[in-house]
Amino acid sequence: MADTAERVPLAGRSFGGLYRRALTPSWLQWDSSANQDLTWTQNIIFGCVAAFSVANLYYTHPILNVLADDFGVSDERSSLVPTIMQAGYAGGLLFVIPIGDIVRRRPMIIGLIFSTSMLWLGLTLTNSFSVFLGLSFVVGVLTVTPQLMFPLVVQYAPRRHRATMISIVMSGIVFGMLIARLLSGIVTQYSSWRSVYWMSFGLQVALLGLLYIFMPDYPILRPDTSYPRSLLTIIKLPFRHPVLTQCSFIAFFTMAMFTSFWTTLTFQLAGPPFNLTTLAIGLFALIGISPVFLNPVISRVLTSRLHPSGTLLIGVLASLFSVIIGTFTGTFSLAGPIIWAFLGDLGMNTIIVANRMAFAAVDPKAQNAVNSVYMVLTFCGQLFGTAVGNNLYAQGGWVHSGGFSIGMMGAALLLVLIRGPHEKGWIGWGGGWDLTDKTVEEKAQERPGQDLEPNLPQSSTEDEKPNHTAMGEGSSGESTAPKDRS
Repeated sequence: MADTAERVPLAGRSFGGLYRRALTPSWLQWDSSANQDLTWTQNIIFGCVAAFSVANLYYTHPILNVLADDFGVSDERSSLVPTIMQAGYAGGLLFVIPIGDIVRRRPMIIGLIFSTSMLWLGLTLTNSFSVFLGLSFVVGVLTVTPQLMFPLVVQYAPRRHRATMISIVMSGIVFGMLIARLLSGIVTQYSSWRSVYWMSFGLQVALLGLLYIFMPDYPILRPDTSYPRSLLTIIKLPFRHPVLTQCSFIAFFTMAMFTSFWTTLTFQLAGPPFNLTTLAIGLFALIGISPVFLNPVISRVLTSRLHPSGTLLIGVLASLFSVIIGTFTGTFSLAGPIIWAFLGDLGMNTIIVANRMAFAAVDPKAQNAVNSVYMVLTFCGQLFGTAVGNNLYAQGGWVHSGGFSIGMMGAALLLVLIRGPHEKGWIGWGGGWDLTDKTVEEKAQERPGQDLEPNLPQSSTEDEKPNHTAMGEGSSGESTAPKDRS
């Protein structure tokens, strides 16, 4: 009878489930009875994956003229490459990320990186600009792996380290955005743009190996939901959750400031009175990279101790201060852009981490759909900042584009102030303005003995509380009953 009991579940398992288990090392197969807290090693690997995945979108930015010469096309046509990649990325944010709620995330993430690396090999070898453009679009669609990491960190990070672990992944993304421009410019100057692409291909293969060895086979979030229903959830979420909408628009304004600064900075540094070389302008990115290493420390000593609204207020004020200083001193002194690059990026990172802490409890069973809403508005902010910032700089120079950035951070500050930290509605200060007290839900989470369960934030409404059946421990024919801990 014991043998029969053991054989029945195996007979009921799908071929896909058996195939997945065959490709998953035994120490990474899911055990719902074990402590599944995210480790620091896994967190750092997730940050590296985020960095060198998102970097794919930015390698071409400083070498568009080199690509134009190599493929024999005009500079205007070569400028289509980053545009095409960003358009693909926007499609991935909207249509690929929600799949993370309805499938196993380990095979999905590994499959995305494998597919991207194979397409990247095509980009490295092709001599046709049309093929290069087409492959760039598909790479953009599939380069959404970093956005699949955030829900995992929110769900499985130990509660006392959640802010720091989110910060590490966020720092990875910012590091990837900036280091890609730096490495691409330097390597291309002394070698070839194809050397940059071969380097990226090797990094992606290395990421595949790391994820295969260290990434657990996390359960499905919503095994009973279809893909069309997940897309419908994206439409409904902003109208149901004020905190998500508030944070998304704060991110919109913040990223508009960020991209406006970095796209107009090149023109400002290359022209009078500074007249810096291309290499010096590329090295300027090191100033923006340095806050990446400070942000996890700030998250540990600040974000984890304050209500997210308090951290948001500090981050927005720091960014606004840096923008004002940089705008009105950047016309005659390098100190202005340096202060803006350092303090502005530090404030931006702080804002993004605080945002993610603020809406962490929104619909835990649809975390990737929630992330899609947030990232689509974030991405729209990037496009808006690039377009408007460049246009204003062309019309009136550094002060005009800087004035736009001041307006963006002013709008972000207004959004922080019109909705109090404990307000459940759209506007108001219900519950007071205590920025040090944690919410009732957060206090309940920190009771001793709770860390054996996956670290999903509790929602403020009963119908959004996660349950392990919905989280998918029993998908693919696996039993949902708790295992004997003895």
